[in-house]
Amino acid sequence: MDGVLVNSEPVIRACAQETAKGLGFSITDETYVSWMGLPSAQLRHAIGSSMGPKFPMEEFYEGYKNRWREKLKAKEILANPGIPSLLKQLHSLLIPMAVATSTESGQALETLRTTELLNYFDVVVGGNDVKNGKPAPDIFKSAAEAINVSPNQCLALEDSEIGVRSAVSAGTHVIMIPDLIEPSSELRKLPNHVVASTVDASRLVIKLIKCEME
Repeated sequence: MDGVLVNSEPVIRACAQETAKGLGFSITDETYVSWMGLPSAQLRHAIGSSMGPKFPMEEFYEGYKNRWREKLKAKEILANPGIPSLLKQLHSLLIPMAVATSTESGQALETLRTTELLNYFDVVVGGNDVKNGKPAPDIFKSAAEAINVSPNQCLALEDSEIGVRSAVSAGTHVIMIPDLIEPSSELRKLPNHVVASTVDASRLVIKLIKCEME
């Protein structure tokens, strides 16, 4: 969801950095990128490891959530280019769709509802809905099961290394759209495709789906 369906990653990063700054701490871009895609429990551990034992975790989370809600309310979170059109086309073709996100399901539903994307999806699987979060394959397998499609018949769109590794491990056909950081040469070998934008990804998805249907 974040970074693929919606333009949330830069906003999430800004919320985290501004909140930490208000508490007397600094989160670098490199540190933030290392957290991308992690489910909630692992994210807390990663933040603690990066920021040290004196970091006020609960104050940080409360401040971050307040800033995030303000951004949502102000309509600063939008669908990424090409995504609404893609979802409409897939919906018209009766293609089942699921969201598999490390974000907790409640927050994911709120984001998708605010960006007017929620009604396109048959199910939303959040990081709190599976035992093992990304990069384990559980979340993609769970999403595939929920729409009654084998993982090896699914297309997965991902922007982060953790997400790509999760989707590849689940056996899906993976399209990567790098968001805040360019993938390494090693990471580029994992997904089936690496494209430059969500517009390019949308065109590729339709092409692959139509080829499969012919």
